[in-house]
Amino acid sequence: MRRLTLLSVTMLAAPLGAVGHAQAEELPPVPIITQVAADAGAGAASGSADPVFAPATREAPPEPPPTREKYPLLPIGGRAAIERGYHIQRALGASGMLIHNVQNMNSSNLAIAIAKGEDPPAGGALLEVPFVTTTQMESHSSNTEFKADVWLFPFLNLFAGVGKVKGHVNVGVDIDLDAFVPFPFCRPAKPCGHTQLPFKADVDNTSFTFGSILGYGSDNWFAALSLAKTISVAKKDRSDMQMTNIAARAGPRFSLGGDTILTPYVGANYFDMDVTVSGLVRSGPLFEDGDGVGLRYKVDLSSRRPWAGIAGANLELSSHWAMQAEYNLGQESNRFVLSLTFRP
Repeated sequence: MRRLTLLSVTMLAAPLGAVGHAQAEELPPVPIITQVAADAGAGAASGSADPVFAPATREAPPEPPPTREKYPLLPIGGRAAIERGYHIQRALGASGMLIHNVQNMNSSNLAIAIAKGEDPPAGGALLEVPFVTTTQMESHSSNTEFKADVWLFPFLNLFAGVGKVKGHVNVGVDIDLDAFVPFPFCRPAKPCGHTQLPFKADVDNTSFTFGSILGYGSDNWFAALSLAKTISVAKKDRSDMQMTNIAARAGPRFSLGGDTILTPYVGANYFDMDVTVSGLVRSGPLFEDGDGVGLRYKVDLSSRRPWAGIAGANLELSSHWAMQAEYNLGQESNRFVLSLTFRP
């Protein structure tokens, strides 16, 4: 049946003068029949009514539309930076931080209310008196903080954080008892002298931090300048704190394979802490009658030497996770920072 079909197709394709001799002649050569058969099959497959005179043509598949590069909305200008060959961080980030700080302080505006044998009344006036001075002042604080950040531009990062500050402030107070307690308790023949009355102001505050980072770098190095302001508020008006932190960092970048990058760095830090502490402290027996003194106080403290050197390292485990450890060492301060960052 297939042979007949091929023959019929061949006849239709022959010149009219050869039709009368078709039965006595040999079949056309196989290559011609094969070609006609191929054309006929192709025509049938394409739905043509006459596969001989309307052979099918295979159309090339349509070219897919060109794919558009997907660029994130942030940072602004990130597309241009990527097209110039720069690698940029993922725009959004969240960090958990632990900060421990020890710093010597200077005092100012010391105001007190002092009473012999009893506590000064709460809410009474506090006055600056010449016979009471401060001696040792040292702040110990630990801050646990959650921070969110965004790269607004490839070179500018903005961040905000909320945390908890706990610790204490050691303050030493020197009282000239002869100037405070009149005759007959203190007299030239039997002076009372001076007494040291150290006290510790506890810190249990909620902190709010706002800041920015300017950064620039390449595959081999980076440099950054950061500015942050922290306001720490106590539940009671006893230990409000304000901290200003300005730091410059720079260092090399080492690829450890894949997306893992180690970045050691050094720099300098200006960390200025201003603290207002207030409270009540009592002494033991100081006089012949067994009385002591009660001291209600309020004093402003500020960092004695706010400058410190920086040494630290950042480890990018992947494009999503990074760890940082940093130590600040100054003449009268030291500070340790540990953080873990996730970038979705």
